[in-house]
Amino acid sequence: MVTRVVLQTLASWTGSLLGRDSGIVRRLRPLYEKLLDVSTCGRGFVRTVNGTERFYVHPRYRGYFPESYEPGVCDFLRARVRPGAICLNAGAHVGVYALCLAEWSRPNGLVLAFEPNPLARAVLGSHVARNTLLGRIEVMPQALSDFSGEAILFAAGLAGFSRLGRPDPESQAAHAAIAVSVTTVDLVCTARGIVPDCLVIDVEGYEASVLRGSRGTMGAASGIITVVEMHPHLWSASASSRVEMEATLDELELQPVPLTGQADPLGERGVVRLERR
Repeated sequence: MVTRVVLQTLASWTGSLLGRDSGIVRRLRPLYEKLLDVSTCGRGFVRTVNGTERFYVHPRYRGYFPESYEPGVCDFLRARVRPGAICLNAGAHVGVYALCLAEWSRPNGLVLAFEPNPLARAVLGSHVARNTLLGRIEVMPQALSDFSGEAILFAAGLAGFSRLGRPDPESQAAHAAIAVSVTTVDLVCTARGIVPDCLVIDVEGYEASVLRGSRGTMGAASGIITVVEMHPHLWSASASSRVEMEATLDELELQPVPLTGQADPLGERGVVRLERR
């Protein structure tokens, strides 16, 4: 423990003194990451998110776990996810919400973390292992939508802009077109015989599709905690629209309530909770 603390403190001091993007720091960073992994028996960098959730993360990807991460959204979920909860995380990326959901649903909850991007999924799997959550978090390679089959994912590395159908029109990141398996919330829940307690969705403009693929589950169970990151600026590039989202919410008898300060939850990018009307 002392070695890890010393290493992290020394790295922070060196970065502040020389500049985090200086040539010397960039050259030393791989050595620091290796030493940190060795000193923690492979568990890595300790990051406390929002002053509450404490995780081991891969040293190279610690920047994806900031000390403050959507605190209003996390406060909402933390207050409602109960021990033993079954949680589905669509677009899990490198695992911030997946790890948090596993923490909040301790000791016997289950998180199905869906991430079709192979690179992000590998980092997610590393974080699951580093936090000894194998069996509590299942890493799922499929994308979630409103159909079952195969689609092209435009994977943007770890930039967080990977999406089905076509590249993010606002991203400058390089994209690789790869074929991925697609399924629905309804099919997953039926196959496994589960009813989720919580659904967290971040799918870069395909929110309506995931919700349509959840109609049976939503209709059969009331009180599912549902949190969605809305991307209205991407809907037109996703063969979707505000009209379609409104129709989907009407069918599900749900209304969006902002969690990140939006004045118009269907007109501005941000996270919402979906409540019964």
